[in-house]
Amino acid sequence: MEFELGSILKLVKRKLLFIIVLCIVAVGLASFVSYYVLKPKYEATASILIQGDRQQKAINDIMAGQKLVTTYGEIIRSSRIAEEVVRKLQLNMTPEKLLEKVKTRTSSESLVTTVIVTDSNAQQATDIANGFGEAFNENIQAIMGVENVVFLDRAKVPFEAISPKPVFNMVVAFGLALIAGVAFSILRELAEKPVRSAKNIQLDLQLPLLGTVGKLKPRKRRAKSKSNSVEGATRHEEENAKIVLPGTTEII
Repeated sequence: MEFELGSILKLVKRKLLFIIVLCIVAVGLASFVSYYVLKPKYEATASILIQGDRQQKAINDIMAGQKLVTTYGEIIRSSRIAEEVVRKLQLNMTPEKLLEKVKTRTSSESLVTTVIVTDSNAQQATDIANGFGEAFNENIQAIMGVENVVFLDRAKVPFEAISPKPVFNMVVAFGLALIAGVAFSILRELAEKPVRSAKNIQLDLQLPLLGTVGKLKPRKRRAKSKSNSVEGATRHEEENAKIVLPGTTEII
């Protein structure tokens, strides 16, 4: 069965109440989960500028310094730096768990490394980001022999959470519920649509009506077929009774 736009609109109009209720339930559920179930997450960022040795003026040294930015990003996320941050901030978590909240962003065209921390507590995210910057600044000379590390931008306490996004979640839930409601209505219409008359068949199949078959009477047919079977069985018995084998005497 093919559904045209007009028939879909008529179907949606008939099932409008069901679709509206489904959308309201989906939006309400998304709102409840976004505001009361999911914990908000905040993101704090701190930027570190690594200049290298000021005595090195050659362009090749600058290019090498740019490539080393990637190495510095890995040093920031090392267990050594994480253990020092845990100890200074007295965090109730292991360095491995702390590193799951931290990521770095570097660029081949810049000497700036950005530390990004995501946490459910905005103040703690800020403290951790600044803690990584300070620990890196204190340890980089012993690790790489680099002195000119500048804490370019300290992390500031974020006011807005990066997730969840209640409005976005509710819009997505509304769209999915609308699609699901229309699809369910179409499937139900296909599964339960009755054929009440020959006119319904003409409209559905778009074919001309050549004729109709009258109603059958099953009881009379069964009685008639039963009498025919009894009559056939009797006739068969009579024929068998008349069979006489050669060399035997006919018994009546």
